[in-house]
Amino acid sequence: MSVFSELELLPPDPILSIPPIFAADVRKSKINLGVGAYRDASGRPWVLSSVRKAEKVLSEKQLDKEYLPIDGDKNYRLRSFELIFGEGSPHLERAYIAQTVGGTGALSVGGTFLKRAMPESGLYLSRPTWGNHRGIFSRCGYKIGGYDYYHDYRFDFERMMDSLKDIEPESVIVLHGCCHNPTGCDPEPEQWKEMSAMIKDKKIFPFFDLAYQGFGDDLESDALAIRIFANDRHEMAVAASHSKNFGLYGERAGHLTILAASPGELPGIASHVKAVIRSLYSSPPAHGARIVAAILESKELAAEWKEELAGMQNRIFDMRGALAGELSALGSPVDFSFIKNQKGLFTLLGISQQQVQSLKDEQGLYMLPSGRINLAGLNEGNIKTAAKAIRSIL
Repeated sequence: MSVFSELELLPPDPILSIPPIFAADVRKSKINLGVGAYRDASGRPWVLSSVRKAEKVLSEKQLDKEYLPIDGDKNYRLRSFELIFGEGSPHLERAYIAQTVGGTGALSVGGTFLKRAMPESGLYLSRPTWGNHRGIFSRCGYKIGGYDYYHDYRFDFERMMDSLKDIEPESVIVLHGCCHNPTGCDPEPEQWKEMSAMIKDKKIFPFFDLAYQGFGDDLESDALAIRIFANDRHEMAVAASHSKNFGLYGERAGHLTILAASPGELPGIASHVKAVIRSLYSSPPAHGARIVAAILESKELAAEWKEELAGMQNRIFDMRGALAGELSALGSPVDFSFIKNQKGLFTLLGISQQQVQSLKDEQGLYMLPSGRINLAGLNEGNIKTAAKAIRSIL
């Protein structure tokens, strides 16, 4: 009998299984709103002009291909920290920053490190949350709990605060820094301040997932929640990704920041984080990190990148308004105006898995089983078709 004959067949990943099925669909009217990546107004992947220029600068430098240090490129780590916490941030003196293999790598490294540092801790995720969170943190050894977050197409602050009361001290809470995935609903600044106070009072450890900085309001506003917690002197962690805001999906550029209570704790933190990285992948990839650093270190390239990022954010905002408007014009029995008030790439349509399956089979409209759609998959050429398909199953 084979060693592997008793292995249970696991279900396919709900996100990454969509592209090959979509590619095999021969219908010309098909639309993919499933995968969480930006698409331009023509529905194509887009490489930023600032990224192309940074690659040319790097090519002219004729850099070698040696391993990076275990915790990555020093310039990338510093510039990435400043993007979140601000240039000249006083929190740098109590921060340890490690470059990772994308934001997923940052979550995995951070989760593994925190479970070793706090072995009795549980971990709490928002209901709902990004589908990969549970898998990542379960493999870090956590017992997973949840807290209320979303109700009736909106962020429910009262329910969340009630949920926080039930979380045990010295647990880890995973918070979405901005553009909550999958709901697109974020707390207001004053609500973040109240949450920070309660979380600190209950001695809960905040772990921010920041994957969409710049896609909500702007770079500064989208980092506000993290800065509020840092200014309240939390010990905390931040996992950040540059897949979306630099369009570096395949380069796996991300980083993990740990804020300690005092600078004296940093050598111990660094030694343990490096030990986790060394056992997982030894050192991170160089090219994506060098692109980000080259852009952020150049006034001209940084200005061009920010303009491009604002263009992406504005296009998604326009698609939100257009989809809500089309559904209203079609006489939808559901009021989809909430879509206009959300932020980032995603929204939840509030439809059943059966309706999602029907949209795929009968209309060629692809989305996640949860009814999450990526607004960047919409454009002027397909939005009426998408709206009619959604209206047809309501």
